Amino acid sequence: MAVYGIVFWCLLFFYKDIPKEFRKIAYQPIYTVLEYLFFTALFYYNIENKKYKKIIIVLSSLFIAFEVIYVLVIEKHRVDSISIGLESILVFIFIFLFFFESLNNIKGENIYSHHCFWIAAGLLFYLGGSFFINIMASSFSDEEFAKYFYLNYIADTIKTLLFAVAFIFIKKNSLNKLKEQGAKVPFLDMI
Repeated sequence: MAVYGIVFWCLLFFYKDIPKEFRKIAYQPIYTVLEYLFFTALFYYNIENKKYKKIIIVLSSLFIAFEVIYVLVIEKHRVDSISIGLESILVFIFIFLFFFESLNNIKGENIYSHHCFWIAAGLLFYLGGSFFINIMASSFSDEEFAKYFYLNYIADTIKTLLFAVAFIFIKKNSLNKLKEQGAKVPFLDMI
């Protein structure tokens, strides 16, 4: 999570310093693929079902192949709308798989006490809230794009807040595990 925050903060912070032609040719596809791979890795490591993991690997391989072809063949626009739309749909599928598995494998704890629940909720807000803006970005005029792009910031802010809640649950769950392990250690005071 920290790596995600640092990498994407840098990509966004230095965006204006990147030459305009490079932004269209390589920056946008690199950003989209990195974001997709990060989100996919989160679900891959938090889903236990081997069948679901195979689905994630197959769909990810197809997405990477699509992205390479897209970069080489398709004319570049303001935003790589097709790639972003496909990325969003695939991550929605992975979120669905995570929720489906979590609801079918009840382990005596609430689903919201798992940190990945909060990550999934954040991604639902982020990708859902910016889905149509990103899909339509290529057809917007510059004025329309500037007028509505702030909605992406709202969705991103909600995602960041829900990721912060995930950090709270990561910390809380790790403290609970330490307490459980401590209770299993025998009292060896010889005095």
